[in-house]
Amino acid sequence: TDYHLLVEGAPPTDAHVDDFFTAVPDGYTTEDLFPLGFRVDDKLIGVASVLRRWNAPDKAIIGLLVFDPQWRGCGVGRTAVRHIEALAHTWPGIDQLRIAVVCTNRDALVFWRKVDFTETGEIKPKYGPFIDDIVILEKPIYRNWEMK
Repeated sequence: TDYHLLVEGAPPTDAHVDDFFTAVPDGYTTEDLFPLGFRVDDKLIGVASVLRRWNAPDKAIIGLLVFDPQWRGCGVGRTAVRHIEALAHTWPGIDQLRIAVVCTNRDALVFWRKVDFTETGEIKPKYGPFIDDIVILEKPIYRNWEMK
């Protein structure tokens, strides 16, 4: 809920939950969409969504990565990013991961920079439900893990 309040100015609806599992942009199918859940024991503590081939055949975008507030700041986000990178590494031709961060979500910008995403210089003007502009960051997916 706090994420939606921060970036959209309103709490999430049931449609947000449904869209997380099924909504894809025009030209994509649900086979391109990878919703992920992160658990500790049997408790769901976070979710992510990754879309293959976003805006270029060699890119994937992390559409969302969010954790229960009590799990933030303890390293689970960094671990989740490593899992997402490992997943994307299995996709032939995908060389970059992207993330779009609403500017009001300053903690997220700090987080993504800490996990080695860098700003591309692209800033999308606020649109749709978002209450501020959107910064685009990217990170290369290394095919040889020793290059990191």
